[in-house]
Amino acid sequence: MKKGKIVFVMLALMLALSVPMTALADKPVGFDASGNETAWSSSSCAKIQDDTIYASTGELLHTGYDEFGYNYQAHLFNGTYDSSDRNLDGTYWGSTGDYVNDSLSMKWPDEWLANVDCNGDGKLDRGLVNGVVGGTSLGWTTNHVNGTYFDADGVEQHYTYFVKIVYVGPGGSLWGSYEVVQEVYNDPAAGVTGLLFKSDPGLGHLDDGTTIEIMLDEPSGTEE
Repeated sequence: MKKGKIVFVMLALMLALSVPMTALADKPVGFDASGNETAWSSSSCAKIQDDTIYASTGELLHTGYDEFGYNYQAHLFNGTYDSSDRNLDGTYWGSTGDYVNDSLSMKWPDEWLANVDCNGDGKLDRGLVNGVVGGTSLGWTTNHVNGTYFDADGVEQHYTYFVKIVYVGPGGSLWGSYEVVQEVYNDPAAGVTGLLFKSDPGLGHLDDGTTIEIMLDEPSGTEE
C-alpha cells in the first residue's frame, strides 16, 4: 500500500491533461446587442495577457505553463505536490513524505479559479459567476496523481489516484464547504483497483444555491 497519505490539493484555496492552450476557448460571459455570445476576451476584465495579474506568491502571471506547472489561462496544472504550492523546496506546504514528488495533474472551471481579474485586485478571480466575483472557489476541481513507492520487500510499486471535489456550501465535510464526489484508486501491489467512491447525482453548487452538473466518467477505474 502507498506509504504516507493521499493529499487533496485545493489550488492554494489552492491557487489541471496537457493540451495546447489554443485548443481551449474562453467561456462566454454574455450576449451582445445582436444576441451573439461574448467571451472574456471581449469584456472589460483584465486578462493574463495584460501583464497586470499576479500569483499569491508575487510572481507576474503569463500564459502557458510556468516553472511550477500551472497554466492558469487554460485552467490546468501538471507538476508535483512539491510544485503545487509554488515553492520548489522538496516539501508540500512544509510537509515531507514519499508523496511529495509524485506527479499531480489538476483542472478546474472559471467558477473555481478564473483566468481573468474582474474586480481589479490584481489576482485571478475566485467564484466568478456571470461576471460577479464571490471570492470563494465554486464548482469543482480534480486531482489526478501518479506515483511510486517501495513496498516492504524494497520493490518499487506504482499507483494512480483520482478525486473530484465540489463546492456544496457551508457544512461540507471537506474544508467546511466541499465534498468528494468521486475517487478512483489503483494500486495493484496492494490489491486495490478501481472505483472507491462515486456520489449521486454528482453536482457542485454555485453561490446562489443552484447546482451545476459535473462529469464523473473521466478515469476508467483500471490501472493505466
